[in-house]
Order: sequence, then C-alpha cells, then structure tokens
Amino acid sequence: MIPACFSNYSSIIPMINEVTEWSLLRKWALSEVYRVRLTTGVSRIIKWGGNEMAEEAEVYRNLVHPLQIKAPEIFEFVKLKDSGVMVMEDAGEKNLEQQPYPSHFLEASRELARLRVKATENIESMVPKRIIDRYSILKEHFLVLLDDLIKSDKLAETEILLKLKKVLPRHLEKLYQMIPTSIIHHDYHAKNLLLHNNGIVPIDWSLSYLSPHLGDLYCLVNEAHSLGCLTREEILYAYLDVTGYQMAHLIWQLQVGGLCWLIKTIHWLVYGGTDTIPGSEAWIPDLLKDLEDLYQEIV
Repeated sequence: MIPACFSNYSSIIPMINEVTEWSLLRKWALSEVYRVRLTTGVSRIIKWGGNEMAEEAEVYRNLVHPLQIKAPEIFEFVKLKDSGVMVMEDAGEKNLEQQPYPSHFLEASRELARLRVKATENIESMVPKRIIDRYSILKEHFLVLLDDLIKSDKLAETEILLKLKKVLPRHLEKLYQMIPTSIIHHDYHAKNLLLHNNGIVPIDWSLSYLSPHLGDLYCLVNEAHSLGCLTREEILYAYLDVTGYQMAHLIWQLQVGGLCWLIKTIHWLVYGGTDTIPGSEAWIPDLLKDLEDLYQEIV
C-alpha cells in the first residue's frame, strides 16, 4: 500500500510503483520518511516534505553536492505545489543516536571540521554568487530574530533576551570579520549522523545555510556529553585534529555559535515550529536556560 502522501507522485516517479516494502522512519506534520525495498531488492530512502520541508532537494543540489561534502546521493526529485518527494541513496541503517559510542562522536567532530574546511574552500569556486547570496545568513539576521523574540507574545521582555541584545552585536561583528563562511547543517544531531564504512555521513540538510558560526559543533558537544559521556574538551580536541585553531579561540566560536543556533531555533519554535512538531513547546524553557548558560560564559 502506497502511503497517502505519495499517491499524487506515483505516476510521475515510476519507482514508487516498484516498492515491495515500506518501512516508516519518521512521520511529522510536514515530513514523512520511509526506507523502501524495490522489486530488484535494492533499498532507497524516500521522503515527502510539505511547505519549507519540500526545499531539501534544492539545498542538496545548490549547496551540499557542489561543495563536495559527504551526503547521500539524490536519484529523483519532484515538486508539486506545496510539497515535494525525494528519492535518495540508503546510506545506512544505524545512526549515532542508536550507537552513541565515544569513538563515533569523536569521528563526528572530525567529520564536521572536514566538511566545514572543504565547504569554505569550495564556496567561491563551485557555487554561483546568486546561490551564495540566496543561502547566506548575515550577522544582522540573528539580531532581527532576537528582536522578534523580545517582541513575541510568548517571550516578550524575557530577561535573558534583553541581556543578549546588549552583548551579542559585538561578538557577531568579531565572528563575521575573523571566521570565513562555511555551511551550517543546523540539525547536526546524532539522529542525523549515519554510521557508514567506519565514518559519519550527515543527512537531513533541509535547514542548511551559509554562515561562519559553529552552532553545529555546539549541538554535537551537548549530545556527546548526554549520550556518549564525553567532555566538551574531548569533542573540541577531535575538532582541532583537523583545524588549526587554538583551544581558547575554538571555545569562543562554540559559545557564539551556540547563541546563534539557539536564537534561530527558539525563533522557529515560537513562530510556528510548535505547530509542526507536537510537544515541542516544552523545549523552549530548556533552550532559554541554555541561552543563559552561554551568556554567563561569554560576558
């Protein structure tokens, strides 16, 4: 039985009619993901996305593949009105969340460093300027998001947001002057890091954009601690294996990147994300506490 979200695509993507087995991997209001088995015995990942989630294939085509970083191959993509379907390589059944071993988290840190270095090297030579402009997030963007949160019905005049408004501009100015632009995954969590051939393959690049900040490493550090029992320093030293940064400077990048990631994520939740992911409103108090913790570190 073809899932309902794919019914309008079965005449456009013939492969859908060759599926003998559908295994649900994720089902949200705006996203459904299945591992499928074809009559040939080959497995594929097939994804349906609604609204903004339908843009994932464009991110792969415009950024991920041109930047020559690790990602699954896309075989087909079709978009109809407000939704899209993408057929992808099945890059592995196990992810870091399912096997949260310290060695895997350390490799995920090194892989993040490698993909950021490669992206920075390839942006200007491999990506047209119009695409760079389309996906680039300027420092002012985070300040606008912060102002939106301060004015929002849910978080109006929240103290930590007001405190950040005073200190964040100078840190963003320094970040954007000192650190080159790279690709941001923005969901670099264990569930999106596949274990493949003794390495890590990031998936689900739908939220990606271009910026200097290190919010991805901030996310990885937190999960490495909670799932893999690793310290922040252990993850950062693995990152330093690939890059030439000094530890103190990397910690500062981590702090500013964490603030950028938290502001953007909280803004998404406050302005509609809680409708997309049931129960996600309960995340907001913890995210605000994380903002407070980073603020205390950076002032």
